[in-house]
Amino acid sequence: MPDRTGICAALILVCACGGGSPGTGDASAVPVPSDAAPGEHGTISASVRVEACDEALLFGSGRVTGVFVEEGDSVTAGQVLVGLSGDALVDGAVAAGLSGVEAARVEASNAEAAYRRSSELFEAGALSSEQLEGAETAMLASRSALQAARADLYGALSGRSASTVDAPFDGVVGRVWASEGLMAGPEPLVMVTGGGGFVLRALLPERYIGSFEIGDPAGFETTALPGEVYGGVVTSVSPAIDPVTGLLPLTVTLDDPSGTLFPGIYGTVRMDPGSEGDER
Repeated sequence: MPDRTGICAALILVCACGGGSPGTGDASAVPVPSDAAPGEHGTISASVRVEACDEALLFGSGRVTGVFVEEGDSVTAGQVLVGLSGDALVDGAVAAGLSGVEAARVEASNAEAAYRRSSELFEAGALSSEQLEGAETAMLASRSALQAARADLYGALSGRSASTVDAPFDGVVGRVWASEGLMAGPEPLVMVTGGGGFVLRALLPERYIGSFEIGDPAGFETTALPGEVYGGVVTSVSPAIDPVTGLLPLTVTLDDPSGTLFPGIYGTVRMDPGSEGDER
């Protein structure tokens, strides 16, 4: 077995539900461009791809000396997935980076929940606008902290040769590209998805800026699972247009009570901005 002191999880994609910073492109998550169009009763439809809230593409350098998992295997954080020929890597900084990302993800999730509660209390007249603004500021700060933690992790991983590719978190192996004898390079070796749920990232025409708010309902359907309709809620709306695409980024978190969803499938998300959408 390769030296366990090396961790070569060159992790380029770890996305947390609700963790995106408004108006800031997240290099770790590439949304699927979609042609949104108004449907009946003002409903907006957009083509999207289902993503896991926690999803990682793992890379490495050196020749693959062993592949220890198969697609569909459950794995735990730190478990060796692929062995590589290369120098041993002291994994303290990487382990600290992984812990930092997880702690920041939890904090961002808590801040998001606190903001939602504050919004409800504000609507009920039980909270002042200053208190609501404070909750929103805390939520945005937690998102920035999550991005900073990810940057620290990437820094710990970058430019390192390693003897193993390890699982960055508890999850399931979605894809395995590695094979023994393969020379690892720019292509990913393994994809791991976590159990944190699923998100949709839509890009809408700029005319819908200001039409949606956090908490707005949404629904998702896919021909891959005919007859199933998955409920969801808007968890992130950019206050600005993406300068690259010229479109409005929006994120929906999905409910999956039947446990039938899986990452990578395409479908249609439908959202209703409501009659007040143009007045926001």
